[in-house]
Amino acid sequence: MREEAAKNPAPPRADEENPWHEEHPTLRSLQHDPGHDAARAEAVTDWAARMREKQERRRIEASGGAEQSETYWTTDALFAESRQVERDEAGTRANPWRVREMLAVLDLREGATADEIGSAYRRLAKVHHPDRFVEADRETQEFHADRMRSIIEAYRALRTAEA
Repeated sequence: MREEAAKNPAPPRADEENPWHEEHPTLRSLQHDPGHDAARAEAVTDWAARMREKQERRRIEASGGAEQSETYWTTDALFAESRQVERDEAGTRANPWRVREMLAVLDLREGATADEIGSAYRRLAKVHHPDRFVEADRETQEFHADRMRSIIEAYRALRTAEA
């Protein structure tokens, strides 16, 4: 097919017939085009609606996801079932790797006694309890709340593993 095109070249087209020739709009032509103003206004309105939706999703995520729609998912929701299985199994058998992780959360080493676990929990709870950071910025509050959740989870897992 290429050979045939090379043997019989088409006559060159004028610029107005060239389908690849496009005039790019200039700033001056855009300023005086009333159709462009309407299109730009519509584009800005669409953008603003997308930003409002994005802010609403972030607000819902920050509120704990109570108002989340069925199509919106988080990693917490994704792994909630596996965490629940871990919690359920923690009372029946202790995973040595998991025990090491929990001890590390409480800043303890292997072989810690029940008294050491309890005192480490109380010490860290005094430092990271969310009530101490009521007037702090949101990021600080979330950091300490997450840290406190992990401390509580580690303490409960270690206490049930001991029993």
